Order: sequence, then structure tokens, then C-alpha cells
Amino acid sequence: MAPPSPPAPSSRQRRTLRFGAGPEWSFAQLGMTAVATAGVVVYLGALHLAVGGFDGVWWLLALVPVVVMPWPGTAAPLALWAVLLTGWFVLTPEGTYSWWAVPAAAGAVAAHAAHALSATAPRAGSFTRDTVLRWVRHCLVALSAAGAVVVAVAALSSRDLTVGALGLVVGLLGVAAGLAWVRTSPPSSAD
Repeated sequence: MAPPSPPAPSSRQRRTLRFGAGPEWSFAQLGMTAVATAGVVVYLGALHLAVGGFDGVWWLLALVPVVVMPWPGTAAPLALWAVLLTGWFVLTPEGTYSWWAVPAAAGAVAAHAAHALSATAPRAGSFTRDTVLRWVRHCLVALSAAGAVVVAVAALSSRDLTVGALGLVVGLLGVAAGLAWVRTSPPSSAD
């Protein structure tokens, strides 16, 4: 009888985590969920500081990324951000401006990118370093664009211009169109 042959060398073994009887999750997917949750917390913290406080029930929205983790390719993350962006317009007094919009934009960009990247791999899958770096670059470009918009708004806010309801609707339609474009034309992957 021949001795057993050693196992064939395999590619890098992935470590996964299982919660109870549920599916296995890779540490990459759990990391994306943590980034999305942190993005929501940063956004809510910036909103809290911009308006001087709000009802504590808004903080429950920080749990939504964990709850929607099993459905990364659905519209659930977009619905979350629709609620959060609407909350910004509802909770901030009309005609006011706050520099807290910059960290809020950073939280929104990071969380939305984490949800989108999470939807590109299976639950037990992971991402290559190149993929993560490419997404980080896209996030930095988006945050730079948000910074430019914030500077433009700050310059215009000192001129006694009122945005009004029509301006908010146009702005939300622009955000929705941009998000739809990103969801239908995600950054190409060389993987």
C-alpha cells in the first residue's frame, strides 16, 4: 500500500465566519459591512452636530447595514441613503449651511462604496488589493467633488440666496441620477 500523497497545494485558503446556522461570511464582506456601518455613524454624527441634536431614533439607522448584509445587491442600501439624505433636508433649518456637510459626504461616499463593493463578491468571497485600491481612488474622486460642491455652496450661502423646494428637488434628482449611473456603470474590474 502506497503512503497517502500530500494534499495538492491550493491557492490561498480563505477564512470564513458563520453566525449560527446561517451562511459563511468572509472577513472581507464583514469588513465592508463595518465600513458601511461606520459611514452611517459618521453621517449621523455630522448631522447631529450640524443641527444641534435630533431624536435618538435616528441613531437606529446605524444598524441597517448589518441588517441588510445578507442582501448586498438589492436596493436596501439605496433606500437607507434616501432616508438619510431626506433626513438631512428635513432636520436642518431652511437656508442654513454647515461645514459638517463635508464629513457627512465622506460617510455617505464610504458607506455607499462599501455596499457596492460588497455586492460584487459572494458572501464567502474576498477582494484583491488592486480592486480595493481602485475603489478607494474612486471614493477620493467623489469626495473631492463633494468638497468642491461644499465650497461652492459656502460661497453662495453668503449672498442671501434661498434654495427653496425646487432647488432641493433638483439636487435630489441629481444625486439619484448619479447613484443610478454608478450602479449601472460600476468601476471596471481587472479581476
